[in-house]
Amino acid sequence: MTNGAVYVITQDEHYVGLLLTSAASLKRAMPDLPISVFSQFPVESPLFDKVVRVEPTEDGFYDKTRWIQESPYDRTLFIDADTYVVEAFPELFRLLDRFDCAATHEEYVNSDWFNRYPRNDIPASFPEFNTGVLLLKRSEKMNRFLQEWGSLYRAFLTENPQRPWVGDQLFFRPAVYYSDLRIATLTREYNCKFRGQGYLNGNVKILHGHVNLELRDSHIRQAIDVLNRSKRPRVYIAGKVFEQKLTGRLISRRKAHKVGSFPELPESIIVLRARRLKEIIQERGLRKTLARVFGIK
Repeated sequence: MTNGAVYVITQDEHYVGLLLTSAASLKRAMPDLPISVFSQFPVESPLFDKVVRVEPTEDGFYDKTRWIQESPYDRTLFIDADTYVVEAFPELFRLLDRFDCAATHEEYVNSDWFNRYPRNDIPASFPEFNTGVLLLKRSEKMNRFLQEWGSLYRAFLTENPQRPWVGDQLFFRPAVYYSDLRIATLTREYNCKFRGQGYLNGNVKILHGHVNLELRDSHIRQAIDVLNRSKRPRVYIAGKVFEQKLTGRLISRRKAHKVGSFPELPESIIVLRARRLKEIIQERGLRKTLARVFGIK
């Protein structure tokens, strides 16, 4: 029974830098876990046991659903490139002794903000799962599920040639709802989208999220220090972490106690905006950029 991690990188070569940062953090935490990457772009690093060059489709999220199916492992950790592994998590693979897959709930519950893929046949009490960290056990029913996930996404892309951004999670939800898979729900410590909001209890083991396709070590370290400063039940939102504190005599009162804070962005918003504007000008040219900004036809 082989365990291993899989990354999928297509569409944007900037993701290769994120990939190398993420894979390095995974290797430091779990040096014996093999890593494979399916990539549109050349990837050369001793971090990877297997690199498979692939041809992309028109949609990077669909590519993910497609290439996960080619995992060489019996038990696969699929992990997004914009993740950072803080601590080892061998206990995750043990879940697959009893379950077929595992994932955290999506922090927004439903990411279909523009109602592009309504599924009124599924109760609202069955939320989306975040597919940035997935545990999958190989089996015939897993193969059927993965094929259905990809098929639902492909049908949507075919019916919507303008390809509005929707992501793969909208299709994971009905595929898993109507499947016969047993899915274990992971807690946020295993997929902490640290720039957003959530609840923690114990050490964060995997951070998730990037800024302009970068994971800066100094920024990550600041976030880890504050998020893991307490091991008690706590909440985080926009760089601030709070835990409950009981105060008073005879009759206690519950108050929010601030554990600490870390910068939500790795540098000032002005610098980030200036850098992004420079990138847009380089991509589109000055004339097209000004026309877009000022609404000139």
